[in-house]
Amino acid sequence: MRLSKLLDKIKEYNHQTNLDLIRKAYKFSRELHKDKKRASGEPYIQHPLNVAYILAEHKLDDDSIIAALLHDLVEDTSISLDEIKKEFGEEIASLVDGLTKLTQIKYETKRNVEYIRKMLVSSTKDVRIILIKLADKLHNMRTVKYLEENKIKRVCRETLYVYAPLAHKLGMASIKDELEDLAFKHLHPTMYQKFKEKFGRRKMSRENEIKKIISIIDKRLKEQGINALILGRAKHFYSVYKKMIEKNRSFEEIYDLIGLRIITDTVKECYEALGIIHNLWTPIPGEFDDYIAMPKPNMYQSLHTAVVAFNQSVEFQIRTYEMDKLAEEGIAIHWSYKGVKEDRQFDKRLNLLKQILSLQSESKNVKEFMEFLKDVFEDEIYIFTPKGDIINLPKGSCPIDFAYAIHSSVGDRCNGAIVNGRIVPLRHQLKSGDMVNILTSKNPSPKRDWLKIVNTAKARNRIKQFISSHEEIPLPKLDNKQKPILTKQRSTLVNVNKKPIYNYRLAKDCNPTPRQKIIAQLSKNRYTIHKQSCSNIERRKSIGASWADISFPLVIKIISKDRVGLLADILNTIAATGTNVNLTRSRKMSNNYVGIELGVTPENLDHIRDLLSKIKNIKSVGKISIDKK
Repeated sequence: MRLSKLLDKIKEYNHQTNLDLIRKAYKFSRELHKDKKRASGEPYIQHPLNVAYILAEHKLDDDSIIAALLHDLVEDTSISLDEIKKEFGEEIASLVDGLTKLTQIKYETKRNVEYIRKMLVSSTKDVRIILIKLADKLHNMRTVKYLEENKIKRVCRETLYVYAPLAHKLGMASIKDELEDLAFKHLHPTMYQKFKEKFGRRKMSRENEIKKIISIIDKRLKEQGINALILGRAKHFYSVYKKMIEKNRSFEEIYDLIGLRIITDTVKECYEALGIIHNLWTPIPGEFDDYIAMPKPNMYQSLHTAVVAFNQSVEFQIRTYEMDKLAEEGIAIHWSYKGVKEDRQFDKRLNLLKQILSLQSESKNVKEFMEFLKDVFEDEIYIFTPKGDIINLPKGSCPIDFAYAIHSSVGDRCNGAIVNGRIVPLRHQLKSGDMVNILTSKNPSPKRDWLKIVNTAKARNRIKQFISSHEEIPLPKLDNKQKPILTKQRSTLVNVNKKPIYNYRLAKDCNPTPRQKIIAQLSKNRYTIHKQSCSNIERRKSIGASWADISFPLVIKIISKDRVGLLADILNTIAATGTNVNLTRSRKMSNNYVGIELGVTPENLDHIRDLLSKIKNIKSVGKISIDKK
């Protein structure tokens, strides 16, 4: 590539560009790199020149272009950052410094994660650093074939699992698609070649089918006064490969899906075009998404639908010209030569980098950081709070993940969830569009069992932190000859005079439960616990008592009139609170009554109170009592 090609590209979109400073940067870099060649054998200057050209294709500002031309100098030559600042100014030197710090950690097997960590965190300071890095990665991937085989595989895996998802999150579809296809080409060369051959053989027939459908739509749109651009939407190889794997379908089944894009002037025309398409052909159920009304986290907007036309599936994306430009160029639009736009949308598009900065401060080590990063890059679902705010979570998340995403204290105190107006177990898997209301207790009480059902790293690490700080069992004092022996912590249902007691019984005459206020009486060195309203207590001998914060295995004992569906009603009521029943026993009693025992582990006192109250309201249930398991 020649410098003139880069300058011509910049002049297409930036008439105020400082071409003299760009020429100076090019000559400066070329002179310092003059004795260096790339693995391909071409002069090294071709790399920074190509990186700068990729940025010019996305209409980046002069500072970004110049930083791209200079980005390897401090690392690879004798030039210092102070000299770059002196020659090109502080802004450009700052960008070069950010990129240089990244290259100081080399791609070594044990340090790849640390490199990624540093790259992402550095990018939160100036998003242009990540844009230049993505352009750098794209040109390196275009020339990756010249590296050693083992290095090719490693670089391609990093591209597929980090850089392509990052480009996607920043809304840069064109870079993301090319990175994926280049990585796919080298990681799965046989499959890639088969795709290439099949695409080539079917190209002519596919183009004829697409032209036929476009002709019909174009005519109907013009009849309604809508002038739209209609394009055949080319599928890149990796997207077809992913769908084949995810849906367990053949190449023909995936490729036979025709993809079209309709670009209009206004949002109103987008919805009108959608109505025309649905009137022309039968919509496929479950295949409609409105990302205009509810944009994706990277602020991507479009209407997606699929219909059956001429006995085959046709997918449509319908968007405005502005939405289409954003979908292709993403966050780069806001760092164009026009400068950053101070608006709320730009802040939202920076949300990914803010998340990374947040998780950087929360993660204690590299492993935790990569778990957080996996959540950020994973396919997302969109969940509504009762106020209408949207929380983004990875697929497979449950209400506990949602609670921790709102705030750590909400997660710690979560003891139930209502999804779309219905009480669900805490292990319930959430779906996009769900409205979730988290029920909380007064005191924090995360459970070890939660670790089996949560899906996000934030929830998992917070639960581990709580458990590790609350499950310590004190060691008994020993002399030097004894070996320490761990003893189980004792549990109690009640406190007397605000102190836990273990030698007690619950009075059978008044049958106290945690729903009621209690009082204690001491007789024969043993406490008896009564309801405060019990008529069989001697007030002058009574002692103040209260229920302990119960969070250990209990048995709920129920006496009820027997009827069809009784046990099912009880178990469904308990399940609706998210409580697991680990023991069920029943026995027939006289006069058509039945005794039922259920083993549960409540989260706290409020939880067991709520549980007993709900069971008490079940039809035909009589007496309820509890006991330690």
